Amino acid sequence: MERSLRAFISEPSWESNVELRLYLQILIKRWWLIVPLTLISLTLAMLWSYSRPMVYQSTATYVTRLGEGLTNVGDTLYALDTFTGRQRLFVTYCEVMKSRSVIDRAMQIGNIAPEAIDWDLYSVACNVLPESNVIMVIVRGPNASLVERLAEAIGVAGTARAGQLYSFVGLEELDAPEVYEAPGNRAQQGILGGMVGFVLGVGLAFMLEYLRSPVERLEMASIRHPKLGIYNERYFQLRLIEEINRARTRNRPLSLAFLRLIPTEDFSLLPDNVEDMLLRAAALRLQDKIRTGDIVAYLGRRTFAILLPETPGHEAERLIERLHQDIRTHTFNVDGYIANFMVNSGIVESSGGSLDLQAMLTKANEALRMARQAGENSLYLIRTSAQPFALDAESDSKAALESDPNMPFTTSELDQLLEESASAAPAARTVELRPESSAERDEP
Repeated sequence: MERSLRAFISEPSWESNVELRLYLQILIKRWWLIVPLTLISLTLAMLWSYSRPMVYQSTATYVTRLGEGLTNVGDTLYALDTFTGRQRLFVTYCEVMKSRSVIDRAMQIGNIAPEAIDWDLYSVACNVLPESNVIMVIVRGPNASLVERLAEAIGVAGTARAGQLYSFVGLEELDAPEVYEAPGNRAQQGILGGMVGFVLGVGLAFMLEYLRSPVERLEMASIRHPKLGIYNERYFQLRLIEEINRARTRNRPLSLAFLRLIPTEDFSLLPDNVEDMLLRAAALRLQDKIRTGDIVAYLGRRTFAILLPETPGHEAERLIERLHQDIRTHTFNVDGYIANFMVNSGIVESSGGSLDLQAMLTKANEALRMARQAGENSLYLIRTSAQPFALDAESDSKAALESDPNMPFTTSELDQLLEESASAAPAARTVELRPESSAERDEP
């Protein structure tokens, strides 16, 4: 599961995003710390929010207007001058709305007893909406009906008081008060608590990763296997993603082989360091024998991945067969210990990037399993595209010649005879043509 998630977060532009993917891998690795802290913080926040009373909010809006009693030019000019400094006017109206005298008058209008309101739980606020002639009065408290009554009464008392202050510029109600749950109640508090727990978990995950031993952190960031010296599985998956996308973009073939070494000796009888050195010698030999541009990486359990870009299935099959032949016939000698290896390989071909990462890994593993079932030193190829016609015709003609009982020689013997006859034949002579002289033409 962890391997597939690491593969999923790997993107084609891995060179520029390698640090980001390392951070994501740390989060995946430390999920057991992040998830519980998030859930615990979410639960505590929800319990705390339910232990407190629900808060309701009533909002009413009011708009300024010129008074109707403007009977002469002087009053009109005065009203316009007052209205021109509307920012000061609106601030004044807001202060009026939340003043103590207006609130006391509102409680009388709404028939609200003073002891019914605990001003530690209730609040009155007023805001001026930007770029408008509108002010907004907000009343909050734990009792919905009381909040609504208080908001309506403040509107009545506030507009009356504003009319007394500025007879030519008054206030009138734009929207009646509406009561609803105040922002920041239980759901929002729970989400906020969960976010705090997540951030705390992420911070602890990175701190634990930083406190690891320097050697372990260096191995994590390295692209080489610490014991074998070839590429590790992490780097192999990054390159495989890159090559799959390149093959899909360019519509080119791509082959992947899983090669498993089978020691002829019982490795359990050897010292651990000798086993590692013998396996390292085999891994380095594989790396020396592959082509430039191909990649060999160690996957564990004596299994190697060989990435063959720009390589169709039939060509990959020939390359892996040559590796089989080389490994089987080579004797590895380390500190007086001798070992030989047999080989099984499974190959999958992705034509033009037709397979994604997980499909290629699954099919390569399936091909390796089929090769192991076929016996030692076996190779199995899974194609995703039809074999070229020319190769089919060539292979069919060779098979027909070799299986024909009337043929006195096999194809290889016939090729050898042709080469021997060509080498034994007399050298060809070059004859130079020249015009005849008059004396030669006169000779009888």
